Amino acid sequence: MNVVDMAILAVLGLFLVKGLVRGLLKELCSLLGLFGGLAVAMRFHPYLAEGLLKTFSMPRQLGVIIAFVALFLLTALIFAIIGFILSRFVKLLFLGGFNRVAGGLFGLLQGGAILILVLYGLSRSPLPESVQKPMLQSRLAPPLVEMGASLFRYGGPADSASGSES
Repeated sequence: MNVVDMAILAVLGLFLVKGLVRGLLKELCSLLGLFGGLAVAMRFHPYLAEGLLKTFSMPRQLGVIIAFVALFLLTALIFAIIGFILSRFVKLLFLGGFNRVAGGLFGLLQGGAILILVLYGLSRSPLPESVQKPMLQSRLAPPLVEMGASLFRYGGPADSASGSES
């Protein structure tokens, strides 16, 4: 086991603990808040920006940035509040332990997904020998890199180019 393996295990451990502490409902609501916040901000920021620019004297770009960030944060906050309320409700039903264990598993999945993307990205980048060698000697990194390669191969440009005959 080398330093890369220890770093991978540390990341997975942190995500596991985060999931155990927060529980599945808060973790899911947090993830939904992130994607929902981006969707709401991308869709509605022009309207809020126009209102801000009519009300306050500021550069247009600043109004757009403020509108986007405000909508993103407000949506994420709403999802966080929903997650908090749902977690309290689940605790009242004596399902708090299940919520936490499921949150830990979800945290492991999140950490694994992030590691797959990061390690695959690093493997496709020109890295110094001092970084490449430990990654190649790692027991955990190569399978994660291969998972990333499989994800990007499936449905990617190579599939459509070599693809179907019409």
